[in-house]
Amino acid sequence: MRVTDPIAACDRLIAVFERAIPLSSKGRWASDDAIRVPILPFAIAQLRMRVRPAFQPDWIVTDPVHITLFGGTNTGKSTVVNLIVGRPAAGMGVRARCSQHPEAYRPAAVGDRWLDGNPTRFQGYRRYRDEHPPRQSDEELHRDGYRRALALLEIDRLPGLPLAPIAAPTAIVWDAPDFSTEQSSSYLGTILDLLALADLVVMTVTDECYADDRGTSLLKMVGDAGVNTLIVANKLPENRTLLDDVGRTLGTAGGSQAPVLRLPEISGTSTLDRLEQLLRCDEADLLRDSVQREAALGSALKQRSLLGSIAFLERHLDEFLGPLTHEVSASASWQATVARLSREAILEPYRRDYLDGIRYGELNRTLLHLMERLQVPLIGPILDLTGRVVRIPLRLAGRGIRSLLGHGSEESKSPPEQEILQDAIPHWLAAIKAEAQVLARSDGREEWTAIVQELESVRFRTALVGPFERAFDVYRERMERLVRRRAEDLYERLSENPKKLATMRGANLMVSATSVALVIKTAGLDWSDAVLGPVVAGVWQNLLEWGLGRYLETLRTELKEAQLQAMRQLVEVHLEQPVRNLFPGAVSAGELDAARADFASIKAEATRIAEGTRS
Repeated sequence: MRVTDPIAACDRLIAVFERAIPLSSKGRWASDDAIRVPILPFAIAQLRMRVRPAFQPDWIVTDPVHITLFGGTNTGKSTVVNLIVGRPAAGMGVRARCSQHPEAYRPAAVGDRWLDGNPTRFQGYRRYRDEHPPRQSDEELHRDGYRRALALLEIDRLPGLPLAPIAAPTAIVWDAPDFSTEQSSSYLGTILDLLALADLVVMTVTDECYADDRGTSLLKMVGDAGVNTLIVANKLPENRTLLDDVGRTLGTAGGSQAPVLRLPEISGTSTLDRLEQLLRCDEADLLRDSVQREAALGSALKQRSLLGSIAFLERHLDEFLGPLTHEVSASASWQATVARLSREAILEPYRRDYLDGIRYGELNRTLLHLMERLQVPLIGPILDLTGRVVRIPLRLAGRGIRSLLGHGSEESKSPPEQEILQDAIPHWLAAIKAEAQVLARSDGREEWTAIVQELESVRFRTALVGPFERAFDVYRERMERLVRRRAEDLYERLSENPKKLATMRGANLMVSATSVALVIKTAGLDWSDAVLGPVVAGVWQNLLEWGLGRYLETLRTELKEAQLQAMRQLVEVHLEQPVRNLFPGAVSAGELDAARADFASIKAEATRIAEGTRS
């Protein structure tokens, strides 16, 4: 029975979304406009940072309002942080990426339960308490990658005296890394974590960067998730036309109807000096009041943000699963292609040329074993020879395949069944490679080119031959036991009429020395009608005369059906399956159905929480 625990459902849905990320840049998805914005990583971040934590029993009580400031380099994020907390907490510098890691400014009363009780929040981040994480140089970022870290800064422990009360005394204010420099792609995931966590987003811009496509794309994505936003046009001169243009460009991108707020450009010799000047401005009061008003909504704001996340996930669920759906379709098509070519290139020739052909020999072998049971003279030497033919070629079942690898083989006449397979399998492999080459040209996936190379490799073909050889040997031994059982059944049927049995043992069924010598002399004895016909013709004729013709035809049909079913299984397990596994697909259709069911469970529980009806 499927577990419907919403936390477990979140974990499973995150895992499925993560499998879609590497696929979103492949094939037709690489040019899909919906994938250019990091919407799928943002969805994963929302599940980790907001939705899953909301399923904790005391979420609404222990999780404070989160206010995230984000913007490009030197747009004044630190300035806004200082205005909100009422003291020079963050450096107001001009150095690019001054805030390289997320920094949380929080009142002491908030505590850390919102973080410690939610393992998917900032998973893998190193925590620094009341200190800033060390910055990484561009060289370090390029060489070592971004080292995830966050600062937890208690406001009352920061240096400097408060100049104004905290505008949001029960909220956490986050200073996010910038998104506009060359190296910012290294920590885009961190920015998305903070945006996904936010109940209120404050975006800072200047007159030089407010139309930046990267910023507007992120802002639209946040607005689409239902998060309230404020736009702060920082360092802006007194220019109504410019402010209106900022509003037209960004005002409709966010989810809040709050106006675009302006902060004037302030000169000063220190952070403290500039902050004191700003706090005396009406624009600063308007900003602080706007933040305070939003944060004061408290649990209502958080519940609304939760519903916004669920609506966002629901609207884009097909888009998120799209690369995986395409993968499932491509995988299913590949499986069907391999199965079709197996039927056309192996099983159909096997049925047509062997089971329904003149070289089919299992019924003759059955009659020969019946003659052995009847103790017909001279049958022993024939059975000795044919016994070796049955055993020895089994060890050579893959010899025809080995020729594909350029390996030499000794001259030997193989049984007809084996010869047909040896001819069919190379054609099958060639047809599969041709299909993969077509897909490599049309689909654009690197996987198809890799599959073509794998099909051509000696290593893969050698790995294909060995198990098939061994399985073919087992199959032939199993068929030999079946033939002997059918001969015994026929003997028991004859034993029901002692007179007929005695007649069968009579002289009229003695094999002529000439026929026996002919069979032995062939050296390529293969159980076919052409070779064994002279030996078993008398037996066959007598059985027909005694009214056992229908029984013999039924026996032949049963043997053929058993062989065809066994060969289907042999081909499917030892030839088809290794080739199908060359393109396994990232997920199965069942997993996609389960992902949709998981989202339905998540939505139902989140709605109950947001509406206050949680049991």
